[in-house]
Amino acid sequence: MNDDRLSTNDLERRELQLSILACVAVSILAIGTAMFMYPVVFSQQDQPAYRNLRAAFLGFCVLSVLLTAYLWNQQMTIRRLRRRITGTRERMAEAQRSASEALLSTMADLRSFQDRLPMEHRRAMTVSEPLSVLIVSVRIPGESSPSLLTSAVGDAAKAIARKLRKQDSMYLLGPTAFAVILPGVNPALAQKISGRVSDGLSDAAGAANRFTCKLHSVSYPENAATSRELEQAVRAFVPSEESVGAASKAPDLDPVH
Repeated sequence: MNDDRLSTNDLERRELQLSILACVAVSILAIGTAMFMYPVVFSQQDQPAYRNLRAAFLGFCVLSVLLTAYLWNQQMTIRRLRRRITGTRERMAEAQRSASEALLSTMADLRSFQDRLPMEHRRAMTVSEPLSVLIVSVRIPGESSPSLLTSAVGDAAKAIARKLRKQDSMYLLGPTAFAVILPGVNPALAQKISGRVSDGLSDAAGAANRFTCKLHSVSYPENAATSRELEQAVRAFVPSEESVGAASKAPDLDPVH
């Protein structure tokens, strides 16, 4: 954002310099032409034929002043419009960031995930159905401001939610990591859902690739036999700087066999 802002300011400064140069050039040419015309026009003031030349000379001077003023006014108008557009974009970005913050603040967190996972695991064991967990990690290329990160994570959350079923539940495990519990989903179906979610995330990232995502899935009973093993498998795919420390502060889940 800072680089873009500096580039915009530099572009506006260069455009202003070009406009000043154009106005000065027009003024110099007009003054020079008027100086060459003046002796010819006013040397023979008593002759009626020179009245038209004097009128043309005065008209030329007036038109030169008007042209210079017009060029300067147009440049000022363009600068004002550009500043309005920039301000509108900044307000839209701020509104999107606020909406993303509100969305993320209402999402279930890591503790809720730890409470829900053993319940879903016990249900899957009771009805002999598979259970899968999809892990999504969001990354922004290069350094980014907190507002850009929040907007990207919020957009990713919306994209994920649009691709889920009604019985699925999504959780925010860390600042840029999500987990989705998929009841009744085996590994093959989990891969299909992962591909659908990946397509939605690519659309949300846009052509500029505002962010990238890594998706992983773990399933019961293929990858883990207990809820503890499922949670440990999920933690393995979550970036360590985000939620492992937070997870270690939460009480460990008792294994459900």
